Amino acid sequence: MKNEHVEKIQPSDIISTVVGRGTRIKGSIHIKNSGRIDGYVEGGVTADQDVIVGECGVIEGQITSLNAIIGGKVHGSVNAVKRVVLEEFADLKGDIRTEKLKIADGARFYGYCYMLKKRPTEQEQLK
Repeated sequence: MKNEHVEKIQPSDIISTVVGRGTRIKGSIHIKNSGRIDGYVEGGVTADQDVIVGECGVIEGQITSLNAIIGGKVHGSVNAVKRVVLEEFADLKGDIRTEKLKIADGARFYGYCYMLKKRPTEQEQLK
């Protein structure tokens, strides 16, 4: 068996918003840093950093963020500039636009995936 290096995505240190279990929000929300959704959001979720959808979380609307980690249900498109991770119990019905994608065994994904080109770093641009 190969010893594979598995790159893990770490949510940013600042989770400024948590939609807790049992909480229902109707309408779009914008999160300054990163946010975790363990409740229900009917509307889009936009974050400057990461959006994390817990196993009990449900979003009916679009996600726009730097990274998206999905463990629950999302019915809408996901636009994450850097990476999308679909965890074991994820259920995504919608299109994905991202640079990197990881789908765990058991995750369900119904839609199209558009892989974005990697943006050059400042050092790469100077060459």
